[in-house]
Amino acid sequence: MNKIFLFSLLLISSTVFADSGSRLIASGGITGFEGTAGGGITPWAFIGGYTSKEEISYSANLQYLNLNDYTLKTAGLGISLFDRIELSFQRQRLDISSGLTSNVFALLTDGAITNANSATIEQDIVGAKVKIFGDGVFTQNDWLPQLAIGAQYKKNRDFDSSLSLPDGSVPLPEIGVPLLLGAKNDSGTDVYLSATKLWLGYPSGYNLLTNLTARYTRANVFGLLGFGSEGDDSAKLEWEGSLAVLISPTTAIGTEFRTQTNRLGGLAEEDTVVDAFIAYFPNKSMSITAAYVDLGNLPLQESSSGFYLTVNGNF
Repeated sequence: MNKIFLFSLLLISSTVFADSGSRLIASGGITGFEGTAGGGITPWAFIGGYTSKEEISYSANLQYLNLNDYTLKTAGLGISLFDRIELSFQRQRLDISSGLTSNVFALLTDGAITNANSATIEQDIVGAKVKIFGDGVFTQNDWLPQLAIGAQYKKNRDFDSSLSLPDGSVPLPEIGVPLLLGAKNDSGTDVYLSATKLWLGYPSGYNLLTNLTARYTRANVFGLLGFGSEGDDSAKLEWEGSLAVLISPTTAIGTEFRTQTNRLGGLAEEDTVVDAFIAYFPNKSMSITAAYVDLGNLPLQESSSGFYLTVNGNF
């Protein structure tokens, strides 16, 4: 994970002063925490970067989200081809405090175990997105959005990683946090359809972006808590959306939502995710986004909200 962070930071740093691509600044969005271009928590139909139909671009990204007893770090790389195809790889790392794992053990053992080590969950995401219809930026004479279909293959690397106690013992061998909470599978594939439109000059001379995404998935908390459960292993349709206003040529503010299906229940009951963000695009090679994110319930943390920061580089 640290190697990916360092490599991504090197790529971002090396491209800050470049000006790449032929599309309007900010029209490529940012790279979300799952590695797909769009908002912070949901993909858009726009292809990442600023490539025209004759160009190829590359990207690197870093994200950091602090949620009290949870800390999420992500990093990844992407490539955009001819304003048509986007490919990406993302590594996620969720750090869980020892206080939280201790409380989980205490509940599951009726107080027999009250002290446990911290835990880490890592996940890899391989993504692909293809534009299938429209131009959401330059086609302004009708209301039709740009459409894109995408897929994200997710592999939880710590589905069965044993949790240890301070004395080094392992009371539940080969049972990781996702499995402990009732997840059935360590991998799954999300399929989504996004519709995105940038309304130039609306409202009051500003540019307005609207996005709606339908996702078909079995993931529990984005896959960080595994996929499916013994009681519900079927994929469900979930909805996501973005609304943003470009208040200047280089700055956008907005909000997003993302629904989730509650498959695990109990300690891992899921809520709708919402955020409010501000994104700054000093040039086409770099963007910085800060957001306040509310993930709702996470295991033993009913109010899981905090600040999110992402840095993206395009070249």
